[in-house]
Amino acid sequence: VAVRNGEVILNEGFGLRDVERQLPVTNRTLFAIGSVTKAFTAAGVGAMVDDGLIEWERPVRDYMPDFKMHDPVATELITPLDLLCHRTGLPAHDIVWLGHPKRSRADMVHRLRYLPLSKGIREDFQYCNLAFVAAGRLVEVVTGSTWEGYLSDRLLKPLGMKRTNFSVTESQQSDDYSKPYERRQGTVLEIPFRVIDAIGPAGSINSSADDMLQWLLANLDGGRESDHQVISVDTIASMQRIHMPFSEDARFPESTRFGYGLGWMIGQYRGRRIVDHSGGIDGFLSQCILLPNDGIGVVVLTNSTMSGMMPLVITYRLLDELLGIEPIDWFPRCRKLYEAAVTGGREARRALPCVKGAKPPRPMSEYAGEYEHPGYGTISITAENGALVPRFGELRLGLSHRHFDVFDLEWRELSEEMHRFPVTFLTAPEGDVMALTVPFASLLGPIRFERLPDCRAQDRAFLATLVGTYVMGPIEIVIRLRGERALTVATSGSPASELLPRRGLRFGIKCQPGQTLEFVLHAEGQVERILFQPFGIFTPARQE
Repeated sequence: VAVRNGEVILNEGFGLRDVERQLPVTNRTLFAIGSVTKAFTAAGVGAMVDDGLIEWERPVRDYMPDFKMHDPVATELITPLDLLCHRTGLPAHDIVWLGHPKRSRADMVHRLRYLPLSKGIREDFQYCNLAFVAAGRLVEVVTGSTWEGYLSDRLLKPLGMKRTNFSVTESQQSDDYSKPYERRQGTVLEIPFRVIDAIGPAGSINSSADDMLQWLLANLDGGRESDHQVISVDTIASMQRIHMPFSEDARFPESTRFGYGLGWMIGQYRGRRIVDHSGGIDGFLSQCILLPNDGIGVVVLTNSTMSGMMPLVITYRLLDELLGIEPIDWFPRCRKLYEAAVTGGREARRALPCVKGAKPPRPMSEYAGEYEHPGYGTISITAENGALVPRFGELRLGLSHRHFDVFDLEWRELSEEMHRFPVTFLTAPEGDVMALTVPFASLLGPIRFERLPDCRAQDRAFLATLVGTYVMGPIEIVIRLRGERALTVATSGSPASELLPRRGLRFGIKCQPGQTLEFVLHAEGQVERILFQPFGIFTPARQE
């Protein structure tokens, strides 16, 4: 799609939307637009500002009292504006939603309080899909509608975007939609749709050339559609203005980006101001670009992630033609950049540091268990046929040994290139595997997942059998059950301390990292003795 000064220059489909059935792309064909969605979410929040429902720079907590970040300062200060220009201090943390696509938006926003920040608020630009999920949740809390319903009624219908929807599930009910494709080992393959409805505000919209034409015209005409002001001039201006500058992307001197507006990148193309955003989700790549001062807009939608930078190549060629300037042959330049990045990634993976011959220091069964992080969720690891099998939500993963207690978590879903995350198992002084770390957020250190206790240590009925008084000569300790699943230990004259489950029936002592307490049972199941390190061995007190 290409427009100039309100005139439609190009609105056509090329290629196939369904290779197997040889169905052609039309200007009605629905494509996933990925992160081009972000400008729609920003416009929706801006419409709430236009309607007097919220203010751009008033704290989010004023509208969502349960909104909480890992950092208390960020909790109190973050505004809707901060969420929409990637300056919250929160890095990507994308595995949170990739692994659990069925989590509700409310749940994902609740988990923000457990996700560490890598920067201070407004300190640096850090692209973050979860911030846009929070913005979508803000829409729902304030309006009482869903994000989808509000954007449909407030933006899409007034703009005449009749075919645009919010889920690939809905797209597949259409009479004209594109399937997603990828290149695997030199062969073009149809791949499954990735359903990302829960993080919709960051990237789930599907649209067509016809509908995206209306989006271009409205954004170039100050938010107007015919004689109707759908989005205010002030909101359009705010969306297209830099709110978070960043270091200039100078890969190509003719085309750079140096800041983020609200749902838009801001930069220049061959001396002209541009406002643009790309989008990518399994099997789809898109590009949407505006030259506001020249009245020019271009959208390119594709149904293959094997095309790499092709949407950008097509977009730039269209811009050259629309501007009437000597075209640059962008294809070889972009291809060289893309191939260098792919080759570099492969070489880096082959060169991963590894201590040859350093076998695991324990049987595979010792690593098996469930490991939990309150923000990410649970990684389950089982030992099967001498190997470890990981499970994290709906991701398809593998786990291969590298050296010592380090394994590589392998994920192949996004392309034929494997993504590896080093997993390091951590042990207590007693030798128990107590946690694992994995660097899911590249701007942070490894995320720590604590090993969950064995089933018995979570069973109230079983824990009740451990309650009692235990003695070592004249010294007594008392084990009690607090609440549903917490044991405590108390010595004479001292307050009770909570026991923290570790491996089997071994517990740590809260606020006493150098102490452990382990129950040893008779064959019949009764407690035979307690090994209380470093104090001694306690046995059940005799009943008088």
